Amino acid sequence: MNLLRRAPTSNLDYTSFLIRLWREPPASVEPQASGRQWLVQVEHIPGGEKEYFASLEDLFAFIRAQLPGQAQKPYEARVP
Repeated sequence: MNLLRRAPTSNLDYTSFLIRLWREPPASVEPQASGRQWLVQVEHIPGGEKEYFASLEDLFAFIRAQLPGQAQKPYEARVP
């Protein structure tokens, strides 16, 4: 894992996200935590938009699409 250990400076582009991760309480037929799926909510701080995801891959695709200068195709929400 590559960690960047410096604070942003004033000449860098900057954006913020608030990310929440949780699991729903187990159903009575599913007592083990390992069978429960992690869910994700991300809030893009500048505009307050909130999105929900059922996978980290979708979360990362959304964040990449929000970053200026990324040469990637735009994020498309997937409806389960």
